[in-house]
Formats: sequence, C-alpha cells, structure tokens
Amino acid sequence: MASEGEITNLNGHNILKRQWGRLISCLPQLNSVDLVHPTLTLGRSDECDLVIYKSKFLPNQLLFISKKHFMIEQDPDDAAITYITDLSKNGTYLNDCLIGRNKRVILQSNDCIAIGEKLKVYIFKSMNYIANENYLPEAYRNKYELTHFLGKGACGEVRLAYDKYTCKKYAMKKITKGRDTTSQMHNINHPNRIYMEISILWNLSHPLVVRMESMVETEEDIFIVLEYVRGGELSKRLSSNSNMSEANAKFLFYQIVLAIQYLHASGVTHRDIKPGNILLVSDDPYTLIKLTDFGLSSVSEEYDLMKTMCGTWHYIAPEIIDPSIVEYDKKVDVWSMGVVLYYMLSKTLPFNADDKSTLGKMIISGTYNMIGPAWYEISDSAKNLIKQMLVVNPQKRISVEGILNHPWIKKDSLMQFRVESLLRKSQICPVKHMDEKDSVSRVKRIKLCSEQPG
Repeated sequence: MASEGEITNLNGHNILKRQWGRLISCLPQLNSVDLVHPTLTLGRSDECDLVIYKSKFLPNQLLFISKKHFMIEQDPDDAAITYITDLSKNGTYLNDCLIGRNKRVILQSNDCIAIGEKLKVYIFKSMNYIANENYLPEAYRNKYELTHFLGKGACGEVRLAYDKYTCKKYAMKKITKGRDTTSQMHNINHPNRIYMEISILWNLSHPLVVRMESMVETEEDIFIVLEYVRGGELSKRLSSNSNMSEANAKFLFYQIVLAIQYLHASGVTHRDIKPGNILLVSDDPYTLIKLTDFGLSSVSEEYDLMKTMCGTWHYIAPEIIDPSIVEYDKKVDVWSMGVVLYYMLSKTLPFNADDKSTLGKMIISGTYNMIGPAWYEISDSAKNLIKQMLVVNPQKRISVEGILNHPWIKKDSLMQFRVESLLRKSQICPVKHMDEKDSVSRVKRIKLCSEQPG
C-alpha cells in the first residue's frame, strides 16, 4: 500500500502526497529515496534532487558522472507508468543496457539503474506495480509494462500495455484457452478458433483494421499484442447524451464499409460487426475507425459458404439463425452493417426484444420500422440504403460494392475526400505474407516471427 510523504507548499503549510515509488540504494554513500514528487533528477549539480557529492565518490567515478545525469518521472496521465531519461554524456544504464542520451524508457519494478562506467546506484521499486511477473509470459515481462483494463470478454481480457523501450502504447489481449476437444469446437475460446483469429490478424494490413504486433502462447493462455486505439469503442460514443449527426454517421460508416470491402477481398468474413467491435482513433467526431475482434471471423475461398452459428444477436443476419438455412456467405456482414447504420442514425435497434426467441423471429421475418422522432430529420437516401441492407433474402440484399455506389455515399464526394485525406496521413504497415495453409501451421510461423528481436 502506498505511503504518504509530508510536503511544504508555497504558503508554508504541510500537505500530504502519495508515495508512488522508491529508489533503494546500491551504495553505502547514497541514501534510499521515497518518490513523492512527480520528477527526480540525479547528478553532480546542486540543482539536482539527488546530488553526487565529490566527498563521497572516488575521482575516477566522478569523471563519468554528469552534472545532470538522469531524470525519473511519473506519467501525469497514468500513475502506473514511470520513465527514466538519460541526460548524460557518460551514459545511464538500465539492467546493464545503455539508454542513450536524451532517450527515455519505462522504468519497471526491480530495474537496476547504473551510471558512468556501469556504477550501480539504485534499484527501483514501484508502488503501483501490477504484478507483470505473475500475469505476463516470460517473453513479455521485460518488454511491456501493463496498466489498466481496457475491456473484458467471455474468454479473456484486454489491458493497456507500454513498450518498455519505445514507450509506445499497445492493447494486450489475453485469451484463456478452452479444451482442445471436438465437442468444444463451438466455444469461442477453443484453441483452433483462437489460432484462426491470430492467423487472420497476422495476414491483414489496412489502416482501417487493427494491426497485430506479436503473440506468445503459454500452456494455458495466448497473449496477443495489438495496435492501441485510444478513442474507444463506437458503442461508447453512441451511448453518450449527444446525438450523432447524419453527416458524422456517414463519415464513420463509409470507413466501416471500406474496411469490410478489404476483408472480403482478402477472403475474410467478419461475422460479428457491431459498435463494440468498431474502434475510434481519436475523440474527434470526424476520426478514423479501426475494425477489431476477429474471434468469430472466417477465412474462405471465393464462393465458399459457412455453416457455423455465430455473431451478436441484435446484429446477426437472419440466414445465420434460420434453421431452414444451412449455409451462408459474406452477405451476413452487409446485414450487420445495416443494423449498425440504423443504430448510428437513431440510437435505437431495428430488432429488439426481451427474449432471444422473439428477437430471432423479428430478425428472420425482417420486422422493423423507421418511424418516430429520431427519423424525422434523416434523409430518404439514408433510409433507402438501410432498407436495401436489411433485406432478409441475402441474394436480394445489396452488396458491399452496391453500398459504395449508393447515392447516399457516392454523391458525397466531400465526405469521401475527407476520409481519403485522413487515410493518406495514417501510417500504413507493410503487408505480412503467410502461406495459405491450415490455421495451426500459420500460428507456428507467427510464433517464430514473434520470437525474433525488434
């Protein structure tokens, strides 16, 4: 539990501040230090918080200690993160590795700090330690620092993770593996389904699709490092008090369609499109989106039909749940996008019921309406597109290309230009190539890639 330190403010009054870390001395001539202030500097200068006095060190040691040697600081926005910056010409070392002048890395609990010619001065202890040692696999313990939860699902959780050496943010997804038996194949955490998600992610490279960085598998879990998207889920944006304008909805929806167009061209059907699986890059209303969560996705050859029942019920296509239909294709994503667009424009769901049986009947029959105050100011063109997307018969349902050519989208050249401008500015990863073999063999290749340095 964090202790508190007494600080004197400008008016001479004593106030209490929480201790967020401790530096444990490695040398008898240095005292251990409780970290209470947001920053701390060490060096020979009297201006430093920790002064290296000439009287306490040998001349040959002082030669390699700078006036301002390093600075330790707590992240003002994330109390669990501590940085160390090398300010010296002579070198600051973390666990025997040179940081580099004016470079900053993340300081983790039990890290050893050395200066000059690797003179060990302090061991850092964090008071906000989240027990990486017990949570992360060995391959990730000294590479990432975990902080708060980003989300939790049926078979795993996602935490915010910082790369120790670049300080870049990532989303660390931990999936607990289910039993590897045929009877459990339908479960979302069956190993083969997890491997499928990984293989899909590794193959994809598009600015509107969340990027996978690496993965590590243990006996019980699989850890996937994903691109961090700081704007949060579209579902949270839509649940706010303010209504989304039709122009704003179109701007975001157009990107969703482009992302699905890319997936389908890559032989991937998402099968679980919903606001919770659409992430926003920033808090700006007109921001880029990122499609995520490929746990229910399917890779197929052209014209292949799928048979597995999956998806979130309010957004699920009728052909998936209709017992009289045994197969379906990528048009299921068009239906789900239609439900998403309906929800974006009205903040209500087209198909909604208290029990799954009634909901299923509504979906299979295509029973919905667009009446009420929410629809008064929505254009006829937008309503027409929704009607073409929420067609029960998939053969008569509009295609992704048809959506892009629909007047509501095609005639808005300014909107398209704004999206394309943002896409040009975004950083696009090089495509990762993998052999088109079964998902297990793909994961073996992924694991080899993830073990390589850098």
